[in-house]
Amino acid sequence: MNVSTEKIIILRRERGWSQEKLAAIASVSERTIQRVEADGNCSLDTKMALASAFDISPVELGAEMELVTTPSVFKTSWAGALGLFILGLLAPIIILLTATNGVWEMVSMGVVWGMTIILAIMNYGFKSTYRLFDNTSWIVKYPTYVSGLNIYIVQAQSVIQHAYIVGAVASLVYALTVAVHLPSETNNTLSFISYSIRPLIYSILFSELWFRPFKKRMEAMLIEQSSEKHYSLSR
Repeated sequence: MNVSTEKIIILRRERGWSQEKLAAIASVSERTIQRVEADGNCSLDTKMALASAFDISPVELGAEMELVTTPSVFKTSWAGALGLFILGLLAPIIILLTATNGVWEMVSMGVVWGMTIILAIMNYGFKSTYRLFDNTSWIVKYPTYVSGLNIYIVQAQSVIQHAYIVGAVASLVYALTVAVHLPSETNNTLSFISYSIRPLIYSILFSELWFRPFKKRMEAMLIEQSSEKHYSLSR
């Protein structure tokens, strides 16, 4: 029987559990957890035990963590579309108004955005990361139901945190490098600060103009799904 290796890993990390702790909670051996996370093969008893440990249905541990929704059942958020359009205009305006050096602008953006994506791939794998970024279209048009939506929310929050960390580190490294190797450049305090905070600015644009609205949209979707589920059960 197959289960989704990436979903097992994500669910475990979401709860801050080690493989050893998951094994203890599920009452299986740590070697079993290692095998499941490596190739996705397990017995029915193991699948049931893992589902019980994560407090989810065994079906949700299926081999593919795909969208579960009726085809073409989507809703359009015109507020999200308008907000994304406005923010899309603000981003280049902010860049143009604050830009001081074309090369450094491109390097700053490339480092922050590129490293953030690389870290996401390292944590969740290429396929899962591609799916997450592809789903950012939900800001405007979103499905009425998505299985495992809480996993996407955790991933989006992780991407936001990575963007800020990369931006802060890149800004600090630039400032220290210039201060040590080009001390004369620090004489113009305003210019030095402007260049130093550039990576952090791009991390803010990436997080607050793109992924934060995406995360908020998924949280609203989760609340809506929970409300509909509660209504259906109460009938």
